[in-house]
Amino acid sequence: MRCSRLTMTDRSSSSEGYPHLNDAARRLLDKTDDARIYAIREGSWLGYKDAKRILARMEELLAYPRITRMPNMLLVAPSFNGKTSILQRFLSLHLPDMDPTGEVTICPVVMVEAPPKPDISDFYMRILDVLMTPYKPTASVPEKYSQIKRLFRQMDVHMLIVDEIHHLIAGSLNRQKEFRNALKSLGNETGVCIVAAGIEDAYNAFNTDPQMSSRFTPEELTSWRANNEFGSLLATLELRTPLKQPSNLKDPAIMLAIHTRSEGTLGDMCDLVKELAVDAIRSKVERITLERINVLPWVPPSKRKQYKRL
Repeated sequence: MRCSRLTMTDRSSSSEGYPHLNDAARRLLDKTDDARIYAIREGSWLGYKDAKRILARMEELLAYPRITRMPNMLLVAPSFNGKTSILQRFLSLHLPDMDPTGEVTICPVVMVEAPPKPDISDFYMRILDVLMTPYKPTASVPEKYSQIKRLFRQMDVHMLIVDEIHHLIAGSLNRQKEFRNALKSLGNETGVCIVAAGIEDAYNAFNTDPQMSSRFTPEELTSWRANNEFGSLLATLELRTPLKQPSNLKDPAIMLAIHTRSEGTLGDMCDLVKELAVDAIRSKVERITLERINVLPWVPPSKRKQYKRL
């Protein structure tokens, strides 16, 4: 999850006397307010415990030998709770080998988003687009499938990540079955590990097919609780957020207020802290206070469906 800018490298800094910040955040204090706000909103990877666990499991899958029945993963998480950020982080660690001297690009990991409905042709075109290969949009489904199998072999693809897999249930039962069968065949015939990811509805997309539920080991990211781990996460964010005064985000009252307003969702917590930090810069207070947490305009996740602009 991208929460706040961080690069733990050079320890020298022209700004001293800010023990509540890490070195990268201290260096930003010399920048303009707009530059600090940009850095805060840009975000960076936040490696919390569950994220590291999922990444470690994906590394195991990537290194798995090609066998008759490859292991797969179903990653399930509430909306905006870090699922896609973990997948993108893994992808960034395994980018294609773009060596111009090589005859074929090596692409160990391919990541696509499932189409908004279980359309096999659309799914195959998304894979071909990611592989940046020419194809005929009007080609038949078997032709696209044959091209993907050939490219997977040539490019030595070991893992296919399919995000937003819960889109599968947007189609009829027959279309859902066809899409699941296409996914199984792709894994069987290419020997790739498949990591499917989605919100809780992803369970429904797979559990109706015993073969799918047995092939995909579930991993879950739950909503956060207002506990020590959540407090440590906030403390890490404070180290990375270039404010001139300490905010003590780990303080129980402040931690509980942030948790309550974000409703325990990682993405909303990060966004809320970002906007509180921006507010602190613009107001010249230079720290996040309990008062501003409680009054900052912010629509919690549970009320956004009912929220109407006036």
